[in-house]
Amino acid sequence: METNLVDILKGYVTPDVISKASTMLGESESGVYKGVSASIPTLLSGLVHKSNDSSTMESVMNLINENSSNYDNVLSNLPSLLTGYGNSTALDSGSKLMALLFKNKQSDTTDVIARTSGIKDSSAASLLGMAAPMLLSYFAKSGMTLSSLKSLLSSQKENILSAAPSGLNLGFGSTIDNDIRGKIHDVRKAESSSAKWLIPLLLVGAGLFALFFFSKGCNRKEALPAVATETVDTLTTKTEEVVEEPKDALGNFFKFKLPNGIELNAPEFGIENKLNTWLMDETKVVDKTTWFNFDRLLFDTGKATLRPESQEQLKNMVEILKAYPTVELKLGGYTDNVGDPAFNLKLSGDRAKSVMDEMIKMGIAKDRLESEGYGELFPVASNDTEEGKAQNRRIAVRVTKK
Repeated sequence: METNLVDILKGYVTPDVISKASTMLGESESGVYKGVSASIPTLLSGLVHKSNDSSTMESVMNLINENSSNYDNVLSNLPSLLTGYGNSTALDSGSKLMALLFKNKQSDTTDVIARTSGIKDSSAASLLGMAAPMLLSYFAKSGMTLSSLKSLLSSQKENILSAAPSGLNLGFGSTIDNDIRGKIHDVRKAESSSAKWLIPLLLVGAGLFALFFFSKGCNRKEALPAVATETVDTLTTKTEEVVEEPKDALGNFFKFKLPNGIELNAPEFGIENKLNTWLMDETKVVDKTTWFNFDRLLFDTGKATLRPESQEQLKNMVEILKAYPTVELKLGGYTDNVGDPAFNLKLSGDRAKSVMDEMIKMGIAKDRLESEGYGELFPVASNDTEEGKAQNRRIAVRVTKK
């Protein structure tokens, strides 16, 4: 499998890190995730553009080597870097790295990250300040030499620049934009060359098509609406989110009693049994990483409207909350990566809120529930397969108070 440096570094920013950073910065988890996702390729892009500057690269290597012992706990304790009281040596090295890469463009760079992720400039600066020592720590841990670092940056250039936020200017004019323009120029040049033989071929094809069309008369018109309708249906189906697990994966339905004596009928491995078991276990404590997925929710295609089939599980969840009157929940909505990210983010938020509103209608106090949509963020499986996409389309709950 091809190495992707951006993805490797993003892997250190776990959902727990995102949750802690969200609380510390006063930003949404989705905003923090986007901010980190923009900060990492921004720093790497700076390194790519400085990779032929011997003086700068030697200074970067000095930062990696001189303070390598201070990077030991950085990767495992990233949120501490956001407080300003964390590893001061690592933070100082990170600041020096940014000065080397961005010089007097640091404010503009921070602004690009803030606009890209929808967070405050101060939050973007904090995330960039966390990412810089993270990069140095990773390079130190990997035992990078000047030669191997330059080689790595060269091999990862395309991945890095494609992941960088739009509008990033590194002080030399927008080199990223120049790269993109260069690729477009190459494509257009190839298209121009191909056109010399392609245009005559297309003209011949058009003539044959016209002959066929008129030989059939006007009957062809009747087929056009059917084709259009089929296309719309196909596209709509791709946006459909069915939050339902395969029946075999849920086990057999069985009856169990809640602490207040109410009896529920639910699958052995469904959310109801899992959540009830967790709540009964006194050793389980509230955290920001334990989520439980709904497994029998259905929505109208491309909408946040719950289908009637969802009522059974929603009623069970409401009974569980009534049996544990002090428990509070957060509902999260997620999608796969098919379609427009902005649409997916809104749809996921609307669906999570729809579930929350339905539970409120069933008798749960409003202040015991909250909801947020994360769109295609935080996938739990690969979006390269239909099975993975199905797992990523989900509504989940996290206990925020026990």
